[in-house]
Amino acid sequence: MRKLFVALSLLLMCLGASAEESSADLLGLGAARSFIGEAQAQAKANTSQTKPASPGQNPAGNANTTANEDDSDEGLTQFMKGQSQSSDAATPNDTTSQPAPKPTMPPVNPWVPSDENEALANAGAFRSVTQDAFPLSPNQINELRNMLDQTQRAQAAAPYKTPPAPTSTSLNIDLAPGAVPPVVRLSKGFVSSLVFIDGTGAPWPIDSFDLGDPTAFNISWDKKGNTLMVQARQDYSYGNLAVNLKNLNTPVMLTLVPGQRVVDYRVDMRVPGQGPQATVAIGDDLPAPADNQLLNVLNGIAPMNGRRLKTENDFAQVWMVGDVLYLRSAYVILSPAWVAKMSSADGMNAYKLPPSPLVLLMRHGQIVSVKIEGLS
Repeated sequence: MRKLFVALSLLLMCLGASAEESSADLLGLGAARSFIGEAQAQAKANTSQTKPASPGQNPAGNANTTANEDDSDEGLTQFMKGQSQSSDAATPNDTTSQPAPKPTMPPVNPWVPSDENEALANAGAFRSVTQDAFPLSPNQINELRNMLDQTQRAQAAAPYKTPPAPTSTSLNIDLAPGAVPPVVRLSKGFVSSLVFIDGTGAPWPIDSFDLGDPTAFNISWDKKGNTLMVQARQDYSYGNLAVNLKNLNTPVMLTLVPGQRVVDYRVDMRVPGQGPQATVAIGDDLPAPADNQLLNVLNGIAPMNGRRLKTENDFAQVWMVGDVLYLRSAYVILSPAWVAKMSSADGMNAYKLPPSPLVLLMRHGQIVSVKIEGLS
């Protein structure tokens, strides 16, 4: 009987534990049932080995004891069945149970490092990712853009920082053998015009031209006038140009020099003689081609060793060189008679004449006077 009570105690303990964990209940019930079976077998064996009842004893007492034991066994069996049914009803296989509520996601809390080492490791990982994704800082990107802009400017700019200085000149063309051809100063990106005129200042039409290096220069011509438009394609590629004028057997040779800081925007090429469109000159013969003083005056440059004289108006500019007057004006001199004269394509005239305090000019069909001061 003691073993039976011990078995019942163990069974109750196992049943209490099974109320918390269903899997452990099943294992506990199996162990308890096995232990109770062994206890019942041992109790029966002990009953069979007991001595027969003495004559003074009540045989019904033993029978009652046996009956009580059988009742206890039957009650235990019923109890075990009830526990098994309640355990089976609590299993997940019960289809009659209510559906479980839909699980909800727990709130996400921000990550907080547990210690300083973890925080340092996280910061290092962040720096590594940002370095891979954005290897350059905004300042470095701006610096690269500035460097690219400066490089493009340097590639497109001329060898010098400032634009070339423009100038307009007149050149006397010497067609004699051994004469040095005149030089035309050019610059890449700038157009220079070459105007050919005769000794009287009249246009001398162009018949044809030939370029030494067509890849280094670009020339435009309307095929009927007396002007060539020349442009350098490269900065340091030299070449020459041969121009054939109408009714002139000798070509005019020119040297083209690009990459200069002073560019000839317009050059009046004065060819000696009279061209097909020359006007009849009144007075003396044309000046000699070597008269550079008169050419400088025509270009607005003071003659060498010349002294500027004052005039009462701006119709003319006058210089005194020794006992000769050099006068530059856009109008024609009527008096006194001049010794030498040069004209440009734009109608400017340069005169060489004897000293005179008064000069008469023809201005728009009217005669005007120019008083010269400072003559001794």
